[in-house]
Amino acid sequence: MSKNILLLFILFASSFSFAHKYYFAFAEIEYNEMNKTLEATIIASAHDVEFILKENKVISKSLDEAKKNKKEYYAINDFMNKNFCVHTADSLSLIALDSAVPLQLEFVMDGFEVLLNGDVQFYLSAKIANPIKEFYVKFDFLMDKFPEQQNKLTFRYRDKKFTYNFLTTTRIQLIKLNS
Repeated sequence: MSKNILLLFILFASSFSFAHKYYFAFAEIEYNEMNKTLEATIIASAHDVEFILKENKVISKSLDEAKKNKKEYYAINDFMNKNFCVHTADSLSLIALDSAVPLQLEFVMDGFEVLLNGDVQFYLSAKIANPIKEFYVKFDFLMDKFPEQQNKLTFRYRDKKFTYNFLTTTRIQLIKLNS
């Protein structure tokens, strides 16, 4: 009897050791006027990102191993562009953002690093001649797998800062910059 109770306790405790209650990703975009680029950093749980990338057969081993594998590195870049998109407000409708239409603004992954605290930071950039005054951002990173996923975007432009929250019910938002 005591062995059964001990076994149940171990099973119960272990079911909570790998799970967490919330899922998050943070992104920060800034328009660099000197280089005429949008520079973005996306931060998320390395464990969650690695799990999704393996499940979608984007990577075969770990994120650290994917850095050494050119094919997997570029596949991660494609994955990032599917889940973090910027479109000018007049170029596409909201419906088109979820279709297979090629991206208006293609980000290039400049690199990524897995941090000691368990997060991963992706560094992205995209050339853009002039700042866009009005644009849509789709930021549904990890939301297909984790329904509780919440993403936060901070956009910096000159001396202004705009912050937006993305949920599974609001994956796309219109951002308007006031000069």
